[in-house]
Amino acid sequence: MKRFNIIGFLFISAFLLARNGETKLAPDAPKVFIDCEDCDMDYIKREIPYVNYVIERKEADIFVLITKQTTAGEGYKWTIIFTGQNLFSGLTDTLNYYTSIFDSDEKSRNGLVRKLKIGLVRYLAKTPLADKILITLPEEKIVPKPYDPWHNWVFNISLSTYFQGQQRYNFNTINTSLSINKVVEDWKTLNSLSYFYRYNIYKVEDTVIINESKSYSGSTNLVIGLGHHLSLGSYLSFYSSTYENISISGGIGPALEYNIFPYEQSSLHKLTLQYDLSYIYFEYFELTIYDKLKEKLFKEAISLNAYIRQPWGSLDVSLSGSHYFHDFKKNRLTLYTDVSLPILERLSFKVYSYVSMIHDQLSLPKRELTEEEIILQKRILATQYSYYVSIGISYTFGSIYSNIVNPRFGN
Repeated sequence: MKRFNIIGFLFISAFLLARNGETKLAPDAPKVFIDCEDCDMDYIKREIPYVNYVIERKEADIFVLITKQTTAGEGYKWTIIFTGQNLFSGLTDTLNYYTSIFDSDEKSRNGLVRKLKIGLVRYLAKTPLADKILITLPEEKIVPKPYDPWHNWVFNISLSTYFQGQQRYNFNTINTSLSINKVVEDWKTLNSLSYFYRYNIYKVEDTVIINESKSYSGSTNLVIGLGHHLSLGSYLSFYSSTYENISISGGIGPALEYNIFPYEQSSLHKLTLQYDLSYIYFEYFELTIYDKLKEKLFKEAISLNAYIRQPWGSLDVSLSGSHYFHDFKKNRLTLYTDVSLPILERLSFKVYSYVSMIHDQLSLPKRELTEEEIILQKRILATQYSYYVSIGISYTFGSIYSNIVNPRFGN
């Protein structure tokens, strides 16, 4: 009985506190909706308290869309798009903000908030808050362009390991990678090496089962821009995987990409058609189902890729197909989608999916796999398809305002 009294007390207390915790609104302030996947919204609300934040984009006077792209130096280019609605209909603006790979999270979010403040000024100037705006400019200083001793080359080395276990099993993995890239306006070269090793032990009564797997890969890519819509590429790669029965494979070939939209608009939308032609050499650990221990093949692939990020939602779709020239039946077709759309006011629809029709598993071992190899996924399994689908909807109702920040016990 005492337990129920305590629970009842907590519910009543929560109700009374909720009645007192009304949203604090800024009078005469415009309503703002910010669409950003990687922003610290609590921080933004603290630093810009003089607008009213809403949770529904259609209720907003100012819709702010923030996207980001990786720069050549592995930092980020943030694109901030302001779109006026209601009283501010017809007012639009776009600002860019750049962060370095060496910038701390604190420095990055400070800079982003500063850009947001600058972008909001033209809207606040049309409200009664205009009389409270204070604009100051520091004394102008000429800052020379910094000298770059690396000449746009960026190196990244990573090493990670993972250990987990208990009395009857333990997992051990090692993952390393190296990338060496140079990106300039008209061309870029991307180079990478990676290695993965897994060693798992299972103890079933008096039996010890070991699952060991390793793979490594490397590639070098050169891309040359041929105007605002066309790019020419070439690549050289190698790959090895015990799981896929590939001792070593190497590929080389050209590629061509055409973008319907200018590349300068890629933070908002892209529609590309890409063609790849490859010459590939394979060596296998075991005899394959096609009685091969090694082979040399030609392959071609074509893909259609669409990316759109607008106030009405986002769409990322890719359809790709490939085949080997020696046998057109050895092919693969893959569809990838990532969609987020507001259907009605406060109702959003989301779909993430990956569907692949597979007819090109050249490396499958000829022998029958053991139950242990199948259950522990020691070797690749024969299949004609694979898929992953996630579908969901979300509906938000209640107070449209979200000015209050309370980080207690997390969000």
